[in-house]
Amino acid sequence: MFKRIKQFTDSPTGYVLAKGGSIVLLFKVFGALGGYVLLYSLGIAGGEAAIGIYEVAYTIVIIGSALSRWGLDTVIVREMARDQHSGLASRALYLSILKRVVILSVVWTILVFSASSLLTNLFFNDTPANVLTTAAFSIIPFTLMLLNAEVFRAMGKSLLFSINQHGTIYVLIGILITVVPFPKEYTAAATAQITLLLLLGLSGLFFLLSTVYILIKMRGEQASSKGWKGQLFSLGTPMLISSSLFLVISWSDTLMLGYYLPESKVGVYRIVFKIVTLITFTQFALNTVVAPIVSALRMDRDRLHEMTHKVAQLNLLTAGPIFLIVLFFGSFLVKIFGVDNPQMAYPWLVILAIGQLINAFAGPVMNILNMTGYEKSARNTMMVIVVLNILMNYVLIPFYGPLGAAIATTLTMVGWNVWAATLVYKFHGVIAVPFLTHIRRDA
Repeated sequence: MFKRIKQFTDSPTGYVLAKGGSIVLLFKVFGALGGYVLLYSLGIAGGEAAIGIYEVAYTIVIIGSALSRWGLDTVIVREMARDQHSGLASRALYLSILKRVVILSVVWTILVFSASSLLTNLFFNDTPANVLTTAAFSIIPFTLMLLNAEVFRAMGKSLLFSINQHGTIYVLIGILITVVPFPKEYTAAATAQITLLLLLGLSGLFFLLSTVYILIKMRGEQASSKGWKGQLFSLGTPMLISSSLFLVISWSDTLMLGYYLPESKVGVYRIVFKIVTLITFTQFALNTVVAPIVSALRMDRDRLHEMTHKVAQLNLLTAGPIFLIVLFFGSFLVKIFGVDNPQMAYPWLVILAIGQLINAFAGPVMNILNMTGYEKSARNTMMVIVVLNILMNYVLIPFYGPLGAAIATTLTMVGWNVWAATLVYKFHGVIAVPFLTHIRRDA
């Protein structure tokens, strides 16, 4: 085993992937741990229904936050990183983007607040509208906290970037919910609402502290605004489209389940979904590291092939064993979160786990397309998949419930990975799937 690891890290590409991937993976594990702590605490305090209510409300917060940032968080990373490399501060850029994001987050908060009764009737059965009212106000601080996290990323401050992420907030909320006893008369809705209030308060505190730090660090010689002035929204809109497509696929099943089924069923489905994402931990970490490497190797097919081979090795060594653990101990893992009938959810877990395994084994296919000049092909692929995902959820959920959502999610996940892998082979002649990396098509 140690010999195999040494062989892997002996090559420069393998070393970069292992070193960078392990750092990102560490932060990813911490963030995911926070999510599991929160789910466990919610389940203990308010049962499956509390998890379902919170997850639907949080979905609305996530959507509002993504639309409020409008891709400007990606713009600030790109522009500020260039300024940092030149030893210049980006105070004007930060304040301009901050102002726009504040305005957009206030607008989306007002819209969600105004539509809280309508949305409650759409997605809940026995939940009061004040839960979504609280969710509406959470959009502003949550969005601004994530914006500042991207500023830390641009500054190269990985620790601060990681601290200002969902995971830290999840851990703190989970601990608070566990430590502070809930009265027995508290309903699942009340438990979910208190969780949202904690989300609002903690993310607001993180935003205020991080803003003071950022402004202090941005003293000194300032960068020119020539490259971005008057173009921020036009620069951010393409980023928004790409992120929105992934957002739709990630959360459409949750919202549609909330529309058709009781909150408790949604809660169990989200627990299962969180468990199976363990399979793609390493893949998500690798994607963060792989993107700049792919960009640098886009004209060097031999090294690109070596990189995909290394990624395939890592995915086989990590995703494969985790898939088997999830498969054999699935019911036990679901039961940990307080689910009364984990056997009911096991078929959903198996189907979703297969989709996650294929997602991991396909490798960084979307990154390869986006980083090598084929971003339009990636975007078109995702647009088709989004439509199919919504249609399949719409058709299958009314008949099969969470099982239908699991089938729709897995089929669309398999679809985009297979098609994107086909495109990568067509354009670059390489395959990142374990046991198939030896297959190459010469230029």
